[in-house]
Amino acid sequence: MASVNEKELTRIIKSGELSGVYYLYGTDLYSVEKYKREMVKRTVKAGDETYNLHEFEGKDIDTDGLSEAVDGFPMFADKLCVTVCDLDLEEETKQRPGHRKLDETRMKQLTETVSNVPDTTVLIFYTANINVCGGKKYPTPKNKKLIDLVAKKGTVCEINVKSRSESVRIICAESSKRGSAMDDKAAGLLFDRCCGNMTMIMNELDKLTSYANGKSIDVHTVELLTPDSGDAKSYSLADAVAAGNMSRSMELFRELINDPENTPVYLLYVLTGSMNDLYRARLALDYNHGLPEIMKDFGYSPSVEFRVKNALSSVRRTDIRHLRKCLEILAKADIDMKSSGADPAVILEKAIVEMLAR
Repeated sequence: MASVNEKELTRIIKSGELSGVYYLYGTDLYSVEKYKREMVKRTVKAGDETYNLHEFEGKDIDTDGLSEAVDGFPMFADKLCVTVCDLDLEEETKQRPGHRKLDETRMKQLTETVSNVPDTTVLIFYTANINVCGGKKYPTPKNKKLIDLVAKKGTVCEINVKSRSESVRIICAESSKRGSAMDDKAAGLLFDRCCGNMTMIMNELDKLTSYANGKSIDVHTVELLTPDSGDAKSYSLADAVAAGNMSRSMELFRELINDPENTPVYLLYVLTGSMNDLYRARLALDYNHGLPEIMKDFGYSPSVEFRVKNALSSVRRTDIRHLRKCLEILAKADIDMKSSGADPAVILEKAIVEMLAR
């Protein structure tokens, strides 16, 4: 076996050919979770989860229990499924509190378990909150050892965040599956209003398709049923600025500034908050922190978890120095708005252009 792409993974899942060990990771947390659910569904019949599905948390994992579960026999079925969420093999540091390092004995046991998965067991490692790449392009050395072992004995799939255009195609396809056609403009608007968070998008899509009841979904329907907020668009603006996307940034800025409900002062406030989210996410990734640590350390409300997840996905290839510079520019804009007497809208637009000039 070896590493496969999403297309091949989808083919494997649909064919029902699941067997052995799998490792799913990447920046697209929604899709990683989605594929894991589909694999479990293909392996374990509904109602049989109690005795044919065994779920483990990677943090402080019980390797004895994992080995026992993997070697177990399925009850009244051909196969059983074992999942391991967020297993991080790097050592505990100040930036990784509460992380129990696997000692040599436990690591050896884990290796033996992965190397000898019975034909009657499907073992799935997946990352829902952690970054096994440690903020870099490739997995960290110790995590790579496990990934390489799984690639040798089973199947590995890296699943990364899609572009806006790819996400729009996915939204349109998912809408069709639910019985309602959706055009690209409507899907793009839904993407923007949900800050690109696919979990939130799918929840909104359920509502939209239920309302449409088989009819087409257009921009008007999305505007009618999906909440629009300065916060959401400002986050999209911060994301576009961080990515250096000039055309998208200015398009969003004009939409925001032309909305009579928005003031430049308010937009600056929300944009600064959104940029702070990106900076915190980048900082967390550099120290290999995941979603739970960010939520706790910075006191985020559970209601904005999607925002933090989106930030984690958005900044994986963004230099923290650029984000720091953006925050400095926004701080200066705040001072100018309060003291210079210049047009606040002009000050805000100037700040956006300066942030885009890397």
